[in-house]
Amino acid sequence: MKKYILLFAILLASCDTPAEETQGFGFWGGDEEETFIAGPSETTDLYNKFIDAHNEQDMEVIASLLSEDLVIYHSDGRTVEGKASHLEGLQSWFDQTNPSFNPYWGMPYVGVNKGETWMIAAHQTITTVDGNETSTGTMLDIQFTDGLVSIIIVYDRQTQPQE
Repeated sequence: MKKYILLFAILLASCDTPAEETQGFGFWGGDEEETFIAGPSETTDLYNKFIDAHNEQDMEVIASLLSEDLVIYHSDGRTVEGKASHLEGLQSWFDQTNPSFNPYWGMPYVGVNKGETWMIAAHQTITTVDGNETSTGTMLDIQFTDGLVSIIIVYDRQTQPQE
């Protein structure tokens, strides 16, 4: 009898249970049905490569990571459209400020319904103009499409330099 109970328990445990659909968490104002889950580590790798290229001011690598139809929404209301426009402005900004970037937080995420891949991350940006150093806390929400940066939403505020 014990053998039958054990056999029955094994059979019961091995039955397929229906898989639940991924529900996700959070919300997106543009789509009531959209929720999000944690994203792949490859997205974090792309973000790190992107920030490292900025620290090295390597315009070639930065360009290789941007989609042609890149859109950047700055916190001051400016919008930059297109890879070429961004690269031109970025080179000028590098020349004027010699920035450095110190990332301290980030998390990749993916939209459950649309499959969009994003990285939300924060870093401290240090810029120097005429010998005056400025520290800015910057948070980026970056969309990656086919392995390229396609949208960047920038949020920033003045901060004290970290020691």
